[in-house]
Amino acid sequence: MFVHVDADAFFASVLERKDPRLKGKSLLALGAGGGIVIAASYPAKAKGVRTGMRLKDAKLLCPDAVALPSDFTETCRASEQIETILRSLTPAVEQMSVDEWYLDLRELVGGIPPDPGIWARNLQKIISESAGISMSAGIAPTKLLAKMASEYRKPAGITIVRENVAGIRKSQLRMAYTTRETFLLDRPVAAIPGIGRARQVHAASLHWQTAWDFACAEPKTVVHLFGRPGKNLQDELRGIPVTGVVAEHAPPKSVSRGRSFRCTFDEAEVFALLLQHLSICVLRMREQHLACRRIVLWSRDSLYRFADAHARLPQPMDTEDTLLPYVRHCFTRLWKHPQGVTQAGLALCDLQPAGPAQYSLFVEPQKTQRSANVQETLDTVRTRFGRESIMRAAGLQKKPRRSPLPNAFGHIGNVM
Repeated sequence: MFVHVDADAFFASVLERKDPRLKGKSLLALGAGGGIVIAASYPAKAKGVRTGMRLKDAKLLCPDAVALPSDFTETCRASEQIETILRSLTPAVEQMSVDEWYLDLRELVGGIPPDPGIWARNLQKIISESAGISMSAGIAPTKLLAKMASEYRKPAGITIVRENVAGIRKSQLRMAYTTRETFLLDRPVAAIPGIGRARQVHAASLHWQTAWDFACAEPKTVVHLFGRPGKNLQDELRGIPVTGVVAEHAPPKSVSRGRSFRCTFDEAEVFALLLQHLSICVLRMREQHLACRRIVLWSRDSLYRFADAHARLPQPMDTEDTLLPYVRHCFTRLWKHPQGVTQAGLALCDLQPAGPAQYSLFVEPQKTQRSANVQETLDTVRTRFGRESIMRAAGLQKKPRRSPLPNAFGHIGNVM
C-alpha cells in the first residue's frame, strides 16, 4: 500500500503559519512577480479562485481577498519539517515536490498498520502540531490511486482505496474507506494525473466519462491513443503498481527558473532577467555536477499567451560563457510580442553527468579552459556571498545584440 501526503494550500498555509491572524480569511499567495496566484486558501477557493489564476481575475471573484507575496524561505523550512517527520516513520519516502510525498506502508516500522485510517489521522495530528500545516492523505495499492485519493476530500481529508471493504466497520467507511470501483466511478477522466487537454479530447470521443471507464477500456485502444504512458496509467488505475517509492534522490532531468512581472515592452530589461536566470540555473546544475544538451526560453504576454524558443547544443555544456550565445539566439527568436511581456523563463534540459571539458573544433582549447576557470570562480563567489552577488555586464546593456544563426554543426560564433 502506498501513501500520498499532500499539504493543503501549502504556500497560503505557510503565510497563515507566519501570521495566525490570516487564518479563516480569503488569502492569495502570489508568485515572485506578484501577478499570479500560486496558492489560495479554501475560503478563496470556495469563491472560484484557482491556482495559476491572474491576480486581477482572482480579485474579481474575491474582492475582499488578502493578496501577499509567498515566503519561499519559510515554505522550504516548512517542507523540510514535514519531510523530517515522514522520514522518522520510514526511510521509504519519495518527495515529488515541495508539498507532496509518497510513502510505502510496507516499510513502516512494524509493517502495515492494522487500521491505516487511524494511522493517517495520527500523522495529520503530528504534522499539524509540529509544523502548523494541514495535510490530506490518500492510501491505495498504487501511487497513482494514492495521489488521486489525497485530492478527493481536501482539505484535511483521508481516503483509503481498497479492492473491497469486507471487514471494515460502517464508521470507518464513512470516514475514509472506499472500493476502487466506487472511487473511480466518482472521478472524471480529467482527475487522472497525466491526462492533459489533448488526451481528454480523445477520451471524450470514446465516451470515457469517468476514471473507471478509462481503467476498463481495451488496453490496445489505450496504447494506440496514448502510447506506453497511457498503458501505465491504466495499469495503476487497475491496482497494478508500475513504479514503487524511490527513496534515493535521482539527478534532475532539467533545471529551470521563471519570473512574472508587470507588463513591459523593454527588451533589454527582459534579457537582463534571463541572464540572471542563466546564472542561477548554471549554478544549480553545476552543484550536482551536471551538464545540459538543450536550452529553452519562454515568455508570456499580457494576453496570457505563451511562446518558447529552444536550441539543441552541439555538445554538453556547463558554463555561462558557452551557453550565452545560445541564450542570445533563442531570445532573438522569442522577442516577438507586440502585447508586451509579463513572464520570462529559462530551462537547461537533457541533463547528464558532466565529464572532462570537451573541446570544440570551432573554439580554441585555451578559450574553453578559460571559460571553465571563470565559471569555477563565479561558483565560488556566488556560493559564499549569494547567487546575485556578481552578474554579467551584458545584463546591463541597453539592448542585446542579435546573434548569428547556428552553422550546420549547431555552433554559434563567440558573442561578447
